[in-house]
Amino acid sequence: MQKQDYSAGLVLLSQIVRYGSLSAAAQHLGLGRAAVSKQLSNLEKKVGARLLQRTTRTLSLTDVGSEVLAEARKIEQALLSVESISDNHQQHLSGKLKISSSSAIGRTHLLPLLKTFTEQYPNIDISLELEDRFVDLISEQVDVSIRIGHLNDSSLIARKLGQLKWRVCASPNYLEKFGTPQTPLDLLKHQCLYYRNSKSSMQTWGFIGPNGKEERVTVSGPLAINDATALISAAVNGMGILNIDNAIVREEIEQGRLVKILQNYQTLSGLPVYLVYPAKEFIPARTKALIDFLIHNMSPKI
Repeated sequence: MQKQDYSAGLVLLSQIVRYGSLSAAAQHLGLGRAAVSKQLSNLEKKVGARLLQRTTRTLSLTDVGSEVLAEARKIEQALLSVESISDNHQQHLSGKLKISSSSAIGRTHLLPLLKTFTEQYPNIDISLELEDRFVDLISEQVDVSIRIGHLNDSSLIARKLGQLKWRVCASPNYLEKFGTPQTPLDLLKHQCLYYRNSKSSMQTWGFIGPNGKEERVTVSGPLAINDATALISAAVNGMGILNIDNAIVREEIEQGRLVKILQNYQTLSGLPVYLVYPAKEFIPARTKALIDFLIHNMSPKI
């Protein structure tokens, strides 16, 4: 009797369970839901038993399904291992990479480097998503992410790239109209611009004075924004004083659109910047190449 090929169906079963539904697995695999349902039915016929209990809202494994899934994951892991071996022995790395980054870090620190990376690896196609929200690397199939702030998800591998360096600045027009603050406490009398999203507000600014003492002030103002580029635009247009990553306002300061203030005070260290990626036994060589490239080239610039 000719042996039946179960491998494709078994990998499909693993994907369905991982993503929680036939529709989600279909989207990940680039297939129609009907095609996924048909492949699952074919696998169940080959096995001779129902593998999943499905309702309109829930999906659960049968007893037989649980046993089959354990074997399916072994096959899936073996295929990933083969892919890793194949990638590592390719003379020219190829494939797709999905990167997620906050907008400001992506534009200022990451984009200039990607030109060099794509020239070095022309057969790698990069999809870059710039957005200031929490991205679930597993469910959204992100290979590498640049994250700002302290990490809570222990299931991810994190490599620290550096620490943002804050700069307090304002437009010449604003300072001419409202005066220049001389101490952090003076900020309480001014309109300040700060970053805020649904989860956090960067409204407390820290300094170390000429006497070595730490000072913190909680600023206020007419405008809080969840986008660094928009904050810079607001500051350039004279809407208030801004405390932000030094690198992303360097051009505005060099061209005189913004002016450094409180230079006798050292701003406390900004938020840490991490390179994070999902923990996997086998990481494709193209992903390893990107990780090594960013650690080597991005860390010195932050």
